[in-house]
Amino acid sequence: MTTRASVTINSDQDRATVARWAHQTSVGTVVTFRKKSRSTEQSAKMWAMLSEVADQVEWYGQKLEADDWKDIFTASLRHARVVPGIDKGTFVPLGMRTSTMTIEEMSNLIELIYAFGAQPEHPVVFKEPQASDQSNSGEASPPSTGDDADLPRTASEGGESSSSSPSSSSPVEWLTTCARMLWAATHSTGNTDDNLDLLNNQRKAVPVPENATQEERDRAGSMYRRCKQVVLHEIDPANAMKMVAGYAGCDVREIGGE
Repeated sequence: MTTRASVTINSDQDRATVARWAHQTSVGTVVTFRKKSRSTEQSAKMWAMLSEVADQVEWYGQKLEADDWKDIFTASLRHARVVPGIDKGTFVPLGMRTSTMTIEEMSNLIELIYAFGAQPEHPVVFKEPQASDQSNSGEASPPSTGDDADLPRTASEGGESSSSSPSSSSPVEWLTTCARMLWAATHSTGNTDDNLDLLNNQRKAVPVPENATQEERDRAGSMYRRCKQVVLHEIDPANAMKMVAGYAGCDVREIGGE
């Protein structure tokens, strides 16, 4: 064998290859198992979003570079420890590298940036192509995989559009109502298909205001996707609740949190 080798496990044959290598390798060889790291597409998306934040947000009286925002978001995602630096009066956050992030970690980082941009105190408009909506036959749509899971969707994603139904509520009230109703349907126990049906029914129950902008529709779509991830056990409920409230521009207590 060479001094360094790797294999991506996609089948039983790959597992057999790893087992064979383990039997053949010499004592003292170090073996590391890790999840697949972030994709090139995710990296490009992250930097594009960080640049948008850097261009549009003034942070405590100063403009920051995209690199600075990367450190801020990564520290928030990883609950980084901060230690005193070598120079007096300086502090250094630990564990800021994103190059070793897994696909799941990078997806969570991107969603954190989306949630930050959804806050009314520092709104950020992310310039990106809108994903086309597709209707299905009424069945619950399968969970998204890969980089597509990072994309916000309109409120009509995966079902019948309700944008033709008039609504007396303002877009702001509508977003809060959407967040409250969707979050109320994030049951993670019992039959998953039944829970998805409940979530989809809640989603269709709130008509979209005729004056809702595309950005507001996208926020509603993002709320739905986060709630769906909770139902499918793909995301931590506590983090998801913060994201949903962020998309709605309200406090977590307004959607059932404490």
